[in-house]
Amino acid sequence: MNVFVALLYTLVLPYIGLMLLVIVGLLRRRAPERSAKTPSVSVIIPAHNEEARLPATLHSLAAQRYGGALEFVIVNDRSTDATDAIIRAFSERDPRFRLVSVTAPSRRLSPKVNAVNTGIAASTGEIILTSDADCQFSPDWVAGMVSHFAPDVAMVLGYVESTRPGDGAGLVQRLESADWLSLMLTSMALTHFGWKVASSANNQGYRRSAFEAIGGFGASGRAPSGDEDLLTQRMGRLQAGRIVFASAPETRVLTRPMANAWALLSQRRRWVSRYRHLIHYHPLFWLAIVLLGAQSVALSASVLATPLLPALAPYVFGLWALKLGVELTGMHLGEALMDRRDLGGLTTLLWALLHPFYVAVVALWALFKTGEWRAGAQPYHRRFVKRQLRELRRGWRRRLRGEAL
Repeated sequence: MNVFVALLYTLVLPYIGLMLLVIVGLLRRRAPERSAKTPSVSVIIPAHNEEARLPATLHSLAAQRYGGALEFVIVNDRSTDATDAIIRAFSERDPRFRLVSVTAPSRRLSPKVNAVNTGIAASTGEIILTSDADCQFSPDWVAGMVSHFAPDVAMVLGYVESTRPGDGAGLVQRLESADWLSLMLTSMALTHFGWKVASSANNQGYRRSAFEAIGGFGASGRAPSGDEDLLTQRMGRLQAGRIVFASAPETRVLTRPMANAWALLSQRRRWVSRYRHLIHYHPLFWLAIVLLGAQSVALSASVLATPLLPALAPYVFGLWALKLGVELTGMHLGEALMDRRDLGGLTTLLWALLHPFYVAVVALWALFKTGEWRAGAQPYHRRFVKRQLRELRRGWRRRLRGEAL
């Protein structure tokens, strides 16, 4: 039992330390420098069979107030519904909208990344903003995001939320919103320390020059889902250009909440499955992801085991109480900073109580089942293994030829 308790504390205490670091990062929060310049902007929206949600997204884009050149590049990724017709209708009414079509999957890029990449190649803006076809934006979203591009800024990470105060959301949607808040607070706090590790494809922007400087997408191989974290980490390695976080109300993006708990878990499993590809991520980032999953599995298993091993109870629930205290402190601070006090009280408490079980389920599910984007090209793992075996065979053939010579 002593070995088990030692292992549990070894996994959970570093996570608690990371959460304390997030709290310190939130306390260090400063208003970012703003720029009054209005460079040309391209907004890239990938869409695959989005006829039900796309009109609301395009209407909120059409309402944008921005003083510079602005284009909306909407990428139809092999849709079989009315997505193409919806985009065409908007482009006929508003010259800022452009339809770009993907007709075949990429052998190198995952489908969603390929759609975004196709849109970027067809766009002209100095600043590239990306989001999804199920999101909505305030009228000043573009202007607000662009204002964060001070002369030395290469990339802006934006805030994402799935509900807003007064939405009348159900319990699952409120818990999802609390989860989004925790993710955004962590990303924002770590950015304040200068650690560029994670972002959301629903709301990010970067200079075209920075995107080209890192070689664009696909420079280091592909993960099966979005490329936002990889992109952030690679841009963070640029010698010139900072990465900042935009959290002002006008820069926040509202994404569609999941309909039920199963849909939420399925979505998170799809997100987490990309982290199986450790060859592409910064080692410390991947280590933090593994730590989050491992401590959640260990803590959940320990809680479930206490009825059978009552001697564990003081150690397990004492550690869990410490973890709860730190998480609730950070969430309370974040709710005040982001004006999301509507998520406080029972919602945040329930989220914190369920968090280790929720992460454990998602982590184990993602470990045994990968997730592909809905447009699904050939599975990444299969292509990666085939490529590695092919290179291995070529290497052995070269060595044999060398020995023969």
